[in-house]
Amino acid sequence: MKHRKQAGMSGRGFYAALSLSVAMVGASCWYAWSEADRLRPQQTGNSHSAEPVRPQRDIPAQTAPAVTRAPEAVRTQPVTEPAKDAEAAAAILRRKTEPVTEAPAAETTAVPSPEERLQTPLRPFSGEIVQRFSHGELVKSGTTGIWSTHNGADLAAPLGTEVLCTEDGTVTSAGADALFGVTVSVLHENGTVTRYCGLNETLCVQAGDVVLRGAVLGTVGDTNEAERAEVPHLHFEVLRNDAYVDPESYFAGALSVQ
Repeated sequence: MKHRKQAGMSGRGFYAALSLSVAMVGASCWYAWSEADRLRPQQTGNSHSAEPVRPQRDIPAQTAPAVTRAPEAVRTQPVTEPAKDAEAAAAILRRKTEPVTEAPAAETTAVPSPEERLQTPLRPFSGEIVQRFSHGELVKSGTTGIWSTHNGADLAAPLGTEVLCTEDGTVTSAGADALFGVTVSVLHENGTVTRYCGLNETLCVQAGDVVLRGAVLGTVGDTNEAERAEVPHLHFEVLRNDAYVDPESYFAGALSVQ
């Protein structure tokens, strides 16, 4: 009897423990549900808060006019800068172009025409003629004592005087001549040939050179053995169609109109 009572008590204890466990599980579930329910309004509140946010998205539309006015003020700043740059560029352009238009006018007035160059051949230098062209007549040489024609004009000048080319042309020969010493011959455009005799050994040109009117050919020397007894001078000859011409008429421009 006693044994059954103890067994019955133990059976009631088992159910009591089971009830306690169920209660604890229920309490835990309730706690979990309450915590979840407490958090659920915040999460749902964020999703529901989308409804009030809609008016806020319309706020930029209300401030849009203010935003558009600001860029208008910004765009007005570069508008004046190109104008200033254009004015500066135009001023620079005027400064650069003004001298350019004047230079050609000065050059065209300074360059003589071909007709003027032909009519006024240069003298090799400004010197007195000490022996004139003999026009085919025989004259006695003061150096050799021989009677012969004097086919050129002797222009007196100190040794070392620069000798200039009378017209544009081409150097046909430049070197020693057996009779008249160091000689330069120039063929000109009109067919005239000029010869510069008795020069110094140091020449400024050589055969084949194209020379301009006024170019330095060399200097007066003492290489002219045929006329060494005379004062230092340049023996100058002019030929046209292989015939000797009076240098003085050549200087006067007579050959340019033939």
